[in-house]
Amino acid sequence: MNLKDKKILITGASKGIGRATAIALAKEGCSVAINFKSDTKAAQEVLDECNRYSKGNILVRADVSNDKEVSEMCQEVKQEFSHLDILVNNAGIFDENDNSINVEAFENVFRNNFLSAVMVTKHSLPLMQEGKIVNVSSIHGRLGYGRPSAAAYSAFKAALENYTKNLAKDLAPKILVNAVAPGRVATPMWGNPDIKEQEELGQVHLIRRMIQPEEIADAIIFLIKNDAMCGEVLTIDGGMGLVTLG
Repeated sequence: MNLKDKKILITGASKGIGRATAIALAKEGCSVAINFKSDTKAAQEVLDECNRYSKGNILVRADVSNDKEVSEMCQEVKQEFSHLDILVNNAGIFDENDNSINVEAFENVFRNNFLSAVMVTKHSLPLMQEGKIVNVSSIHGRLGYGRPSAAAYSAFKAALENYTKNLAKDLAPKILVNAVAPGRVATPMWGNPDIKEQEELGQVHLIRRMIQPEEIADAIIFLIKNDAMCGEVLTIDGGMGLVTLG
């Protein structure tokens, strides 16, 4: 897929992986709809950076865990872009109260990390005749991975990977659906760690460092450009899986 002039929606694009992906796709010549929930300043900075490389980029504010706001966001995208070529479901949270029996945390993570992707996909598909969808999962979503203090997070990343595969079966060959499964990425979810903290947190990887958001963005672009991958979950975990279960 040639990405020049393609229309793209990225959720959770004001920070971290979403930010890096938006900028990387703008460098490819895409027009990017930058979704954000509340941090207008950070979103504007991403927009300004994207505008250095491509035209037609827009900001679309919406809480993607709210179906009404998702519907309104996609209507705004339709007005500005007329259609979508690519959707990147990136938005997500980590609930600090996550544990194996905290029902409230499970409900919160379910709505923000899994149901949000389903709702955004539902409202985006009428704008897509063909194209690509990439979901951002996690190595924690794999069978046996994760930890008790991330039980809900791990469970719903696993659900997202299963959803990715079934959505791929449903939409191919016109729309190809894949996912990425990162390890520990240096993003605000980890508290914007400094170099020393990144080295410490990265010891769970064989590469002995945290992964950078730009490295995940590169993988997302690879999946978007590749017309032979369908229903795949591309692991970029720095060897974390081998340390955990190897």
